[in-house]
Amino acid sequence: MKTFALLPLSFALVLVLAACELDDKDKEGLKKDCSAPPPALKSAPQLPGNFPRAQGIVYTGVKKDGPTTIASGYLAQTIGPAHDTYSDAVKGAPGYSVTKEEQDAADAEVNFAGGGNTGQVKLLQTCKARTSVTITIRPA
Repeated sequence: MKTFALLPLSFALVLVLAACELDDKDKEGLKKDCSAPPPALKSAPQLPGNFPRAQGIVYTGVKKDGPTTIASGYLAQTIGPAHDTYSDAVKGAPGYSVTKEEQDAADAEVNFAGGGNTGQVKLLQTCKARTSVTITIRPA
């Protein structure tokens, strides 16, 4: 009977160790030096709904996927300040609101609504001092 009592405890320990391992993988970007950043677009794209531009964003690409616009870029910041930069930009833009936001050790999301659109800003710290940004904008 003592063996059965240890099974739930062993299972819980395995789950905790697995969660720690995932956290370490997410934190890889926090440890490595940054290589050269991707090349910037010659000019900032005009995003649908006059989507707010966060201070310091460097756009590296923009594409359409049906009615969805996907812009990519980076901020020369770590994940915490990058999250705050986008959260504040969306909250401070007329007609926009943050519908949900989340921040972990190396990634964050800022979901938004406004300008006739909804979407998400996905942030991923890819190295010590740079966070990649993917903005997905869909018609509401």
